[in-house]
Amino acid sequence: MTALRQVLLVAWRDFFQRARSRAFLVSMLIIVAVVAGVGPLMALQDRGPEPYTIGVIGAAPAALEPALDRAAAAFDRTVETVTFDSVDSGETALEDGDADVLLVDGAELVWKEEPRLQLGAIVNSAIQGLERQRTIAELGLSDADAARLLHPDALDTRTLTQPDPSAGPRRIASYVGSILLYISILMFGQFVMLGVMEEKQSRVVEVVLSRTRPSRLLAGKVLGIGALGFLQLVVLGGAALLTLSATNAIDVDLAGIGMRIVGAVLFWYLLGYTLFAVVYAALGATVSRQEDAQGVGMIPILGILPGFFLSIVALDDPNGTLPHLGSIIPPFSPFVMPIRMTVTSVPLWEVVLSIALILVTTYWVLRLGARVYQGSILRIGAKTRLRDALKAGSER
Repeated sequence: MTALRQVLLVAWRDFFQRARSRAFLVSMLIIVAVVAGVGPLMALQDRGPEPYTIGVIGAAPAALEPALDRAAAAFDRTVETVTFDSVDSGETALEDGDADVLLVDGAELVWKEEPRLQLGAIVNSAIQGLERQRTIAELGLSDADAARLLHPDALDTRTLTQPDPSAGPRRIASYVGSILLYISILMFGQFVMLGVMEEKQSRVVEVVLSRTRPSRLLAGKVLGIGALGFLQLVVLGGAALLTLSATNAIDVDLAGIGMRIVGAVLFWYLLGYTLFAVVYAALGATVSRQEDAQGVGMIPILGILPGFFLSIVALDDPNGTLPHLGSIIPPFSPFVMPIRMTVTSVPLWEVVLSIALILVTTYWVLRLGARVYQGSILRIGAKTRLRDALKAGSER
């Protein structure tokens, strides 16, 4: 049997073994349900807030309701008016929550507790607008003179660069993508470590190694679980885009923003996962107990967590010194570079350099990880020191 076929068989076994596990299936269904619920929630939010209810008591200016509607439209709100026969009945409605504010004789606002600034601005703007119209009529000004008085010509404006209307959606999608990258690399890297430790603990690895080499077993395990993580990202990304599109919660540009960010997340996931999964697999081979696994599992986080924090910094300052360096230097680049690529224009040479550096780093980590894996996978009992595992691996 060829080496490639052995690696693919191991990958196939690990992929389906993990994919059929109840924990993975339940967590996958929960995450997809949460993602699918985002669109309806945003669509529900887009319906807008409830209209303000304004209680009117006594004499009110003519054309009050159209004036209130125009003033409320400036705040993207709507209003309703309710007429009360007396101040007492209006205050009772205010106490019961049937009115948000009372307008008494067109000159006084009555609140239940603290004044609401936006609602107060709407009512004041409407009343003042009506008063200005009354004054203009008394002065006998023409419509043109009144328009110049109330709405003088604004200054001409120009901008050196045109604003990008997709900047906001790109930032939001990039933030979500960075979180998915962090969770996926962390979660599936730990899956690799736990899988290696469980096979070592149950002695299954001894049977498998009788038919293949440790390096091929390591490669197959990293490939199989990595493919499962890739599939999960594709499902989550597709679910998010479909639910947002179906509910029309936001204008999702599948050909532009959506596919560009999804492609960047998937590509850098492959690079980042491969790097950290080998580290997790090598460390998992050095332990046989769950207590030891918790300790060694913190080592890769020393590279994952700073990379995630740098990606958040890159959202606000993509061309800053720290995000700039973090997007090029492994092991931080898988987290930072996709953020910079989606929120700003990154020179091609920086992207090529970042990919080259992480590929070179992954190659050397693969060589060292294979030695550690080979030198410690068959050692049952106490935790194997990395130095001893490297030495034993080089002798095989």
